[in-house]
Amino acid sequence: MILFGKEATLGRLGAGVIAHLEDGVVIIDGGHTIVYYNEAAQRIFGFSPEEALGQPLDLLIPERFHVQHDAQIDDFGKTATAARHMGQRARQIYGRRQDGSEFVSSVEIIKLGSGKSRYYAAIVRDISENKKTEEELLRLAATDPLTGAFNRREFTALADREALRAQRYHHALSIMMFDLDHFKKLNDTYGHAAGDKALQRFTTLCCNALRNVDIFGRWGGEEFVALLPETPADGAATIAERLRKQVSETVLNFNGHKINFTVSIGIAQYRDGENAIDAPLSRADSAIYDAKKAGRNRISVYRD
Repeated sequence: MILFGKEATLGRLGAGVIAHLEDGVVIIDGGHTIVYYNEAAQRIFGFSPEEALGQPLDLLIPERFHVQHDAQIDDFGKTATAARHMGQRARQIYGRRQDGSEFVSSVEIIKLGSGKSRYYAAIVRDISENKKTEEELLRLAATDPLTGAFNRREFTALADREALRAQRYHHALSIMMFDLDHFKKLNDTYGHAAGDKALQRFTTLCCNALRNVDIFGRWGGEEFVALLPETPADGAATIAERLRKQVSETVLNFNGHKINFTVSIGIAQYRDGENAIDAPLSRADSAIYDAKKAGRNRISVYRD
């Protein structure tokens, strides 16, 4: 169809707007061949218009998604829906750059024309940085800023979830509570910066000693906790004793000082029917009291 007068002017204006959008615009025909590719698309994907135009849309999509993506476009063409935001599906949408790298994208597809003159326009936005920011915010919300261990809220949520699983499958589950010995004296003698370094070093020792399946967190101050799935109290005691020894042998070099510190560890096993952290943690805390009373730098297992 040929446009004249005002309609032609509006058509040129519209084309100019699309050409200079910050979002990439890629238009394909019914055979999934790229027939339009604006400046933003070139910035996002890295392909020049000469490299992209006339090529199949698969050029811009990671290979593992080719078959699935083609089928989704064809299925969309059979619906009465005029536009669809691809992000509404329960998975991320990926694009492929010229150098082969992939990025997370937000994509909205729009039907244009009909029948043999059917086209599809995709409005593409690279949201990789947004995704990284979102993931970083989630990480910060779940971790202690000083040590990087799970914070109290996140540890509790993960522990309660693991307790439900242990109850369902009748697996042993143990909890360890750590309290750094004479921590106030360490702070008073060497300063709070030294205390912070001790907390960070202790976290590193625990993360190296514990298994990938274990959950470790900072409970508050100089208190830490660890949850050991599929581990009875005696098994947890073996791990705890190894960790206690490593801590006692550690020397923290800080501002010319060589600082030693130790830890007392209380251990308790979850009982049948317990699917929350409160009761077993209280028993582990009681076991720590026994360890402190017995002279510190030792482990204690709560016995029924």
